[in-house]
Amino acid sequence: MLKKGVQLITLAISIALVSACTPMLTSQPIADNKGSRSLGTLYNDQLIESSAADAISRSSILFASANVSVISVNGIVLLIGQVPNEDTKIIAGGITRNISNVRKVHNELLVSGPASGVVKANDALITTKVKARMLAETDFPSSRIKVVTENGVVYLMGLVTQAEANWAVGIASNASGIQRIVKVFEYID
Repeated sequence: MLKKGVQLITLAISIALVSACTPMLTSQPIADNKGSRSLGTLYNDQLIESSAADAISRSSILFASANVSVISVNGIVLLIGQVPNEDTKIIAGGITRNISNVRKVHNELLVSGPASGVVKANDALITTKVKARMLAETDFPSSRIKVVTENGVVYLMGLVTQAEANWAVGIASNASGIQRIVKVFEYID
């Protein structure tokens, strides 16, 4: 009798959990948010970043003195940092293009020595300023835009409309200390 009661309680809890996971039927249409990335896409972007960074660092001893960052948004990859020569820049771009799910590579690696701590701290400050300005804009889709700064250059990435891209550039351009702004957007209109 006790065993039967436990089974009934387990069944009731299971039904409650399953029904909580099913969507509610309404007469409202399902909203399509073209600028958002699915969990699968977010996972793929993270996998692209880690796979490319690992493959680049293992490819040559020359990358031991390099500073390469890989950023991916919806399969569009941005390579930033410093490498010792033009050949390592080309190698990094080629390796990244061969990573699964990479759709496009923007190779913005600089041939130079590693950035100093002061430059890195300034870049972090610029990124923080730009993100804060975007968050302050209530009508702006800041969650869909990734902001990265390297050597004073602000890179803006994400899935946006042309108007949102222009808005993002306008917001970013008001932050001090920026050398230039590079748009690495994928346009949804």
